[in-house]
Amino acid sequence: MKKFAIFLTAMVFLFAEDSMELQLFEKLFSKLFNKKTVFVYTKPKYSKIFEDSKVIKLTKSCKKADLQFGVYDKNCTKPAFVLDYYIYKKHPDILGAFYWRKGRPQLRLRKKVIKKYNLHISKDFEDFLE
Repeated sequence: MKKFAIFLTAMVFLFAEDSMELQLFEKLFSKLFNKKTVFVYTKPKYSKIFEDSKVIKLTKSCKKADLQFGVYDKNCTKPAFVLDYYIYKKHPDILGAFYWRKGRPQLRLRKKVIKKYNLHISKDFEDFLE
């Protein structure tokens, strides 16, 4: 059953548009932070992803944010979620990553970092932990 769910998720993302990615981020971040509204600090080039979001609100200040998205600022004490595999691998204190490899979507989450920030992982995302 788990393999089917993973396959189905991968197929959905394979043919998905930005709205599907937005739904993934909304569900993931709201579950991780156990909040209805999650404040995200990001670069302007990534802000377009969250334009239609009712769950994720953008902030220009790291201090007001719950999460760094698409950026990794060592001076910011908030957990970081990136969109690049190599940045994710290079920095072991990054919470997670979403990227495409060989035409397939990949989601990775670090259990240690989730525990460090006292975040919550739902059963929907346990298969993506490392």
